Amino acid sequence: MQIREDQLPKIKGKTVVHQSMENLTSLKIGGVADLFIVPEDLEDLKLILSFCKRKKIPFFVIGNGSKLLVPDEGFKGVMIKLGDSFRKIENHKEEIKVGAGADLSTLINFTAQKGLSGLESLSGIPGTVGGAMVRNASAFGQSLSQRVLSVKVLNKGETYFVLSDKDMNFGYRTSTFLAHKDWVIIEVNLALSSGKKEDIFSRLREIRKRKILTQPISFPSAGCVFKNPSSYPAGYLIQQAGCLGLRMGDAQVSHQHANFIINKGKATAQDVLRLIEEVKKRVRDRSGISLEPELEII
Repeated sequence: MQIREDQLPKIKGKTVVHQSMENLTSLKIGGVADLFIVPEDLEDLKLILSFCKRKKIPFFVIGNGSKLLVPDEGFKGVMIKLGDSFRKIENHKEEIKVGAGADLSTLINFTAQKGLSGLESLSGIPGTVGGAMVRNASAFGQSLSQRVLSVKVLNKGETYFVLSDKDMNFGYRTSTFLAHKDWVIIEVNLALSSGKKEDIFSRLREIRKRKILTQPISFPSAGCVFKNPSSYPAGYLIQQAGCLGLRMGDAQVSHQHANFIINKGKATAQDVLRLIEEVKKRVRDRSGISLEPELEII
C-alpha cells in the first residue's frame, strides 16, 4: 500500500508507517503492517475509520495482540490500538462502564478494590476488554458474557449504536463481533456483585497461583491455541496424541500445557502454522476429533 504521509489523517494520537508487529503480539511474531495507528480519542478513531473507508483500506484492532498470529509477510492495511481515552473505568454502585482499550487485568484490579465480584476467574488473561468481548473470554466455568449489560460500537461508517447482551450471540469463544470486522467496540457496561474485598483478593491469588503452576508463562505464547471440543479438553487430546514438546523451528508445543504453543526464540508465523497443522493431524489420526483453533490468524 503506497500512501504518502501527507495523505494520512491528522490525529492527536500516534501514526507509524511500516510498523513491525513482532513486539505488539504476545507471541512476539509478525511482519510489518503498512500503518500502525493509536487513536487518542473518539474523534481520532472516526477520522481513521473514515480514511480507511475512503481509501478502501482494511483495518484491524489488535488490542494487546494476545490471541493473534500476524503473518511473516505482514499486514496490508491499518493496525489500530485504542489509546488512553478508551481505557477509562467508572463505576456506579455495582455497574461498571469501561473503555474497550482497558487491560482486563486493570479492570479486575479496579473492581476488586471497589469490592465488586464477578470477574475473578478471568484473572491472568492478558487481553484488553474489547478483545475479551470479541472472543467471550472465559475461565474456570465463568465467562465475560455473563456480566455484560450492553456494548457501544462504532462501525466503518462512523455510526454509533448500542447492543444489548441479547444482541451479541455469545457462545464458547465467539460472539457477533467475529462476523462484523468493520465494527469497533468502544465501551462496555457490566453488572457485578458486591462482595468482601478480602474474599475477592483471596480468589484472585488462588487463580493466579493455579495459572503460574499450569501455564508456560516464561515464554511468549498466545494462550490456548485450540478450542476445547465437547468430549475432552484440547490439551488432553494433544497430549494423548504424543505432541508434548513437538517443535517446528522455534515454535513448540509446551511441555507444561499441551494447548499452548510457545516461541522458544525466533519462531515465525509459518513455524506456528505448520505446528498447528501437525497437531491437528495427529489428534485427528488418534481420536478422530478435529481441533478448531481459537487463535486468530490474520
